[in-house]
Amino acid sequence: MDRFFGRIDAGVAEISGEEFHHLFKVMRKRVGDRVGVFDGRREFVGEIAEISPREGRAVVRLNRELPPMLPPVHITVAVSPPKGGRLDELISRLVEIGVSAIVPMLCERTVRRPKKRKDRWGRIVLSAVKQSRRTDIPEVLPPMSLPDVLEAFGDYEGKFAGLIGSETPLVRLEPRPRNVILIGPEGDFTPREREMILKAGFVGFSMGKIILRVETAAMVSAACLLQKAWANAPSS
Repeated sequence: MDRFFGRIDAGVAEISGEEFHHLFKVMRKRVGDRVGVFDGRREFVGEIAEISPREGRAVVRLNRELPPMLPPVHITVAVSPPKGGRLDELISRLVEIGVSAIVPMLCERTVRRPKKRKDRWGRIVLSAVKQSRRTDIPEVLPPMSLPDVLEAFGDYEGKFAGLIGSETPLVRLEPRPRNVILIGPEGDFTPREREMILKAGFVGFSMGKIILRVETAAMVSAACLLQKAWANAPSS
């Protein structure tokens, strides 16, 4: 069943904007068709009761609420943007595996310093949410410097940083309710940055002797923590 993002109120959902275009022009839905609608907190199934091409909206009469599909823990990935156009793809993949927030992190060795792209990143996130059948909508924060990241997430229970040469293997990390993972640029963090990270209470970890690309390191580390959290989550 196709899913759409919309505004839900009192047993009725309204789908508009780009989501209406996708429903009406791309998927060619009609009155009476069954669809799923979610608003970032809840998800329902229902039937399309009204389609208004002039107004650019569709009204769905909701029948049944579905169990929410939410990650078992909160994970923020603060990652130095990789070269080229790979940040967009990385955002999509991190959303698919269950990350709750993504921060483009600016370090001393960061080569690509992206500007805030709220609309484009929002579309990428929503597409990945729909594909992975998540109920919540992760956030892509504006680019932040490493010192700002350390301050913003200093009170998180799980604070981890990928550091080349660290003696702690990634597989030994245990997820907490709120986690933040730092992934530096190609060439790793500078010695000064490593000192700042460790002084801020972060646990350094290694992903082995093979050097991974920035986006690979981000996905592997987040996926490892999430899989551990899923394995320990109570059965529904």
